[in-house]
Amino acid sequence: MRKIVDGAVALALAALVMAPAGPAWAQYGMDKKKPANAATPEMPRCDRPLGVIAIQEPEKQWWTELGLSSPETLIKLFASRSGCFRVVDRNAGLAMRGQERDLAGSGDLQRGANIGRGQVIAADFFLVPDIANSNSNSGGNAIGAVAGSVLPGGFGALAGSIRTKKSEAQVIITVVDARTTEQLYVAEGTAKKTDIGFGGGVGGFGSTGFGALAGGGYSNTEIGKVITAAYFNAFIDLIHYAQSGSMPTGADASANAGPAAMVATQSMPMRSGPSPTASMVLNVPTGAILYPTGGRNGVWMEVDDEHGNRGWVSSAFVTAR
Repeated sequence: MRKIVDGAVALALAALVMAPAGPAWAQYGMDKKKPANAATPEMPRCDRPLGVIAIQEPEKQWWTELGLSSPETLIKLFASRSGCFRVVDRNAGLAMRGQERDLAGSGDLQRGANIGRGQVIAADFFLVPDIANSNSNSGGNAIGAVAGSVLPGGFGALAGSIRTKKSEAQVIITVVDARTTEQLYVAEGTAKKTDIGFGGGVGGFGSTGFGALAGGGYSNTEIGKVITAAYFNAFIDLIHYAQSGSMPTGADASANAGPAAMVATQSMPMRSGPSPTASMVLNVPTGAILYPTGGRNGVWMEVDDEHGNRGWVSSAFVTAR
């Protein structure tokens, strides 16, 4: 009877060990239920861009500890594929533009190059990709420690060389209004994967292909693929937030912030009306900060100073701060 029981246990464990892993992207461990934000290869799309984003690296460069590159490339890929955001490059792209401007200023560029001041597109939102938690080897115990003593013959040796390895990650993407610095939303994404490999090998660990495009360890390391999946989920969360109407569009963000402050380039009178003959409210000193109210009349603009005085000044003598 004991041999029959042992044989039944051996067959059951062998079936568990040899069970197929399932679709690479959809598999999230041995559980029958997938987490609520389980990754899907379907990227939501927008009919038009909702605003312009710039990606800002967090203070702690967590990816270096995992042997990965910055997740900036992943976010850029997601934005491009979704069509929901335009992206401005404030890192390498901005540095290279500075070089071109220097060349233009020195006269080395061809005539008509048209590179200069006042051409850079403003970002409406900053996206800060961060990581809340990651585990590149959780539960990596050998099955043989449990099953080796009951599996007959060669099965015991085989089970001793099979290991389960679970990688998991929880990531966030913080959305910040570029003008007001208000934190608008924190998109969250999680992903985990339990792989069964023989000996030191690791089975196929799928991704949507974004990891392969991003490079930097996101396609050829297990934790890199899991983090790709987690950021994919977080970006989908971000798109749903943006499409819900809760997130302002780029135009809304600009309007909500109000006019940018101005600086007086020289001493001038602030007048009670948009006319050089209107009574003088006070004399505005050079360098004073002025806040436009939105009132305009020809070259005249209505402003408040830092002390709450309101009046009209000539726009010829102010500049953006």
